[in-house]
Amino acid sequence: MSTSEYRVKRVAILGGTGFTGAEIYRLLSKHPFLKVEFVSSESKAGSPVDKHFMAFRHGKKSNALKFSKISDLDGKYDIVFSCLPTGVLPQFINQISLHADYIFNVSGDYRVTDLDLLQKHYPETLKHEFNGSSYYYIPEFSRIDHQVKVVNLPGCMAVATIYTLYPLLAHDLIENRIVSDAKTGSSGGGKTTTEHHAERTNNFRPHKVHGHRHKPEIEFAFKTYFQKEIDLQFSTYSLDLPRGIMVTSYSVLKEGVSEIDVKKAFYSTYASTPFIHYFNSNVGHNSNPMIKTVAGTNYAEVGVYIDGKNCVSISSIDNLIKGAGGQAIQAANLYMGFPEETGLQSELEGVWP
Repeated sequence: MSTSEYRVKRVAILGGTGFTGAEIYRLLSKHPFLKVEFVSSESKAGSPVDKHFMAFRHGKKSNALKFSKISDLDGKYDIVFSCLPTGVLPQFINQISLHADYIFNVSGDYRVTDLDLLQKHYPETLKHEFNGSSYYYIPEFSRIDHQVKVVNLPGCMAVATIYTLYPLLAHDLIENRIVSDAKTGSSGGGKTTTEHHAERTNNFRPHKVHGHRHKPEIEFAFKTYFQKEIDLQFSTYSLDLPRGIMVTSYSVLKEGVSEIDVKKAFYSTYASTPFIHYFNSNVGHNSNPMIKTVAGTNYAEVGVYIDGKNCVSISSIDNLIKGAGGQAIQAANLYMGFPEETGLQSELEGVWP
């Protein structure tokens, strides 16, 4: 199908003044087939959208679109991107569903469906009954289900961790015990973080050694994909960076598994994924995942390192793009039947040095 045959889809963004909502709006301003016609903000309702975002400060001609309240959502949209804080979407989900063919949700609500896990990690989600259905979707690993209206994208640190482990678990190469640590920049905490700039700058510290809610999400994802219960130690750390995530996962190879087996598994998993770059050689410092080379892009970089039975796998992503807004657009492209990279090509190259 030629690009001229695609119909432009109507898009609404909910939570437009947060980091992820702003990134989706910025990226979609260059998308040929997705047109943003509604952006919500309870605090900025009535204000021009373009004047709020730094990405458009040099524009000579602004979009006339203004922020609206969620309650103003009317008509029918092909796609709603929900970037609302976790716990807010459930308050409006039944109303929003009336106005959307698909809701791509980047908040934590509905990522897991186990009631005990929801009660423990997402109790606010359970306060509001949802009349429809939802499911967890990672563009590289999940099948599209057009029958389900709410598509939940993974958390940024969760998906970066899943990239390090998916080939190993898919090919049954490692023992059950896994240790993963995720280092994230400050934008991972959103705009409402209480951490002062002076506390974070020139510092590197543990954020949550135990109990981060991306842990049950990762476990739940692998249970869904492979019916496997993994024994995961998951810890998070704060980086002195505005954006970017690096995850390191430590595992032990099963008896008889070789380095070649591991490298074949990573290569076969990622060879055809346009946004995941697997380094099949670790020779030289430019052949390893880095944060700087993925910042501002929808790329993930993945590497794996073997020493005897010890396996170390590493990934890096931009948390606001591959870990949130870019991934949501990638998912929407696949849902709409557009080429997967549409609207994301200009974000393929990181700034170096």
